[in-house]
Amino acid sequence: MSEALLILQEVAAGGCGAVALIVERSGSAPRGVGAMLLLRPDGSCLGTVGGGSLEQQVLEALQQLQQDGQACVRSFQLLPEQDGMPCGGSLTLLLARLAPAAIPVFATAAAGLEAGRGCTLQAALTESGQACWSVESPLLTAVPCYRIPLQAAPGLLICGAGHIAQALAPMALMAGFKVTVLDDRAELLAADRFPVAVETVLVEGFQGCLECQQITLATSVLIATYGHRHDRVVLEQALASAAGYIGMVGSRRKREELFGQLRAAGVADDALSRVHCPVGLPIRAETPAEIAVSILAELIAVRRGRQ
Repeated sequence: MSEALLILQEVAAGGCGAVALIVERSGSAPRGVGAMLLLRPDGSCLGTVGGGSLEQQVLEALQQLQQDGQACVRSFQLLPEQDGMPCGGSLTLLLARLAPAAIPVFATAAAGLEAGRGCTLQAALTESGQACWSVESPLLTAVPCYRIPLQAAPGLLICGAGHIAQALAPMALMAGFKVTVLDDRAELLAADRFPVAVETVLVEGFQGCLECQQITLATSVLIATYGHRHDRVVLEQALASAAGYIGMVGSRRKREELFGQLRAAGVADDALSRVHCPVGLPIRAETPAEIAVSILAELIAVRRGRQ
């Protein structure tokens, strides 16, 4: 689950405090537009806007906001001589104390993201120095108005609930993925195998197992079953879907054998080129945890636009 969604949910549930929201980014910077940091009244934090001295300055500003209530927009130059951050870019942040009027807006945004829909959070300052927020209606009385696109958590659909899935699922949750695990072995989907936030689905078999799953360009499918026959069945379904990423656990030998079977069945090379196999970045991973790290790294690279 993403940090933004966690913050939206907490505010929607009546949480208070002060929030920092990145509204503009220029050049190299540690976080992008939409990154949030919530400072709770007890001094604890949720989320991050980049860490280091930048975040320390932001926290100090938020602490002051909790006392005087005046929201502001501040720009930060990320230069070594000024902030000890050699990124070389700049960030503009909206800093505001959360008022009760923010609760229904944040609730609407949270509901959209939970349902898998992106939304645009609008944020601005009024002439009196107060922050105003909107999701559905334009902010006509506040200038300038910042439009912040918020994306729903990308889906990760893991077919096979073995050791790799058990290592990968909690890591992927922490990286902001919405994780679903499918298997036909009930004992591997027991409550003690996966975090509560992971959806587990017991299927009768892998034939047709993806039919009831909502697969879009934002969905990644990982094939990690317990047999080549099952891998092929799932791979054929994945190739017929709109999945933005398809990964399959296996060696190059396994890949060539399986791809040969699919070519003989009429599957085009262009389709097979969508498949990442061997899956994961080449870090010489051996253990399930190491393999999970390599897979998650590849998922993040694809998610961030690096093939």
